[in-house]
Amino acid sequence: MAAGSEFQPIGLAWCKKDDVRPSHSLLLVSNPIAISTDSILVALCDVIQHLTGVSRREESGKTLLLLEFDQNTSDVVLPPSGELKVTLSGREVVFAVHRLTRVRSDKVTVADLKARGLLSSTDKDESAQPAGVEGPTVALQAALSKCKIASSRRLAPFSGVATGETFDAWVEVAQGQLDEEDEEAEKKRRIREALRAPAANIITDLRRENPQATSEDYLQALELAFGDTHTADELSIKFHSLHQKQGEKPSEFLTRLQGILRKLTRKGGAPADKTNKMLLTQFMKGTLYNEMLLVNLQLKDKIETPPTYLALLKMVRREEAEQAEKVSRREPKPVPQPIKTAKHGKLSQGESKRTNTKESTHQRPNFCFKCGQDGHYRTRCDNQPDPEKVNERFVSFYLQGNERGRQKKADSAPKN
Repeated sequence: MAAGSEFQPIGLAWCKKDDVRPSHSLLLVSNPIAISTDSILVALCDVIQHLTGVSRREESGKTLLLLEFDQNTSDVVLPPSGELKVTLSGREVVFAVHRLTRVRSDKVTVADLKARGLLSSTDKDESAQPAGVEGPTVALQAALSKCKIASSRRLAPFSGVATGETFDAWVEVAQGQLDEEDEEAEKKRRIREALRAPAANIITDLRRENPQATSEDYLQALELAFGDTHTADELSIKFHSLHQKQGEKPSEFLTRLQGILRKLTRKGGAPADKTNKMLLTQFMKGTLYNEMLLVNLQLKDKIETPPTYLALLKMVRREEAEQAEKVSRREPKPVPQPIKTAKHGKLSQGESKRTNTKESTHQRPNFCFKCGQDGHYRTRCDNQPDPEKVNERFVSFYLQGNERGRQKKADSAPKN
């Protein structure tokens, strides 16, 4: 079974063009065959399990078949000879099998042992069933063990419509999941599976224009169509001018900073190896209402070796919890309460009346006793005397109840 043959580069290029995973594909080569691809697929399904599709190509006087499987080809049972014999239209056709990835030599499956005649089906069944366990239970366990977990690895769907999830929220989760994949073809496949119209149409147009587009190209195209319209320079200005709001916790401000920094990194405005330092610097600069937290955490000493976002968030939240615990243990200051007994209530009313009377007796008419106008007194009055107006002012002052006491120290009528 050839793994480094001359046909391997052809198969790898074929997988890349059709966006197929090489680890889940095999290349079969034979002499020219004048039989339909549908008939070949039906015949192959009788001899190979887990087969999901076949692509055909005639090249260099040979018939090439690219087989795609629903699992890794290292788990597919194949003849040890490296040749696959298939009966097509009554005659036997021999295919040379070419693997496109290296086989894990340290793995041996029960199916391989059966294919080599080293293990019979009865031996496997007898050894597999534990003592005291019913047959249906064993069958259920076997069925559950074969369940696929591929659905849990799928990305969340994204359509790009206004009523759905925003691109920024979707791409944050999607990038984290895609980082777990090593194969570029698998990344592109998972992105396409998650997209719905009109977002799916963007990738269709991109593949038509650039068949060799990578997963990063996919995400950049979606960013242009549905992402933030701010440029990298605009996001950089926004990031460096961000400050803590009044009433906002430092951890909440830090999370808000990190969200802007992620966008800035995606736009190419911040190098990935400088993000930790940028985040710490702006957090110290923008924290306006919790400066003691910066001192307690000694963040200025960490500028040259800044912690990661998660490490910094952990430090900040822990300090917040400690400060909140100290505040909760402080005894509240006693607030004096007024005495509301009936006796004291009457007394306070009497005292209030005397106080009001005392205050009223010390009030003085604030007008000129010569001309009756406001803003000056008789000693500095240059106007003509107006006794009639002065008397009117005194009458109104008298009606206010302020005549008593005032007459003891002031004349009831102005002196000419």
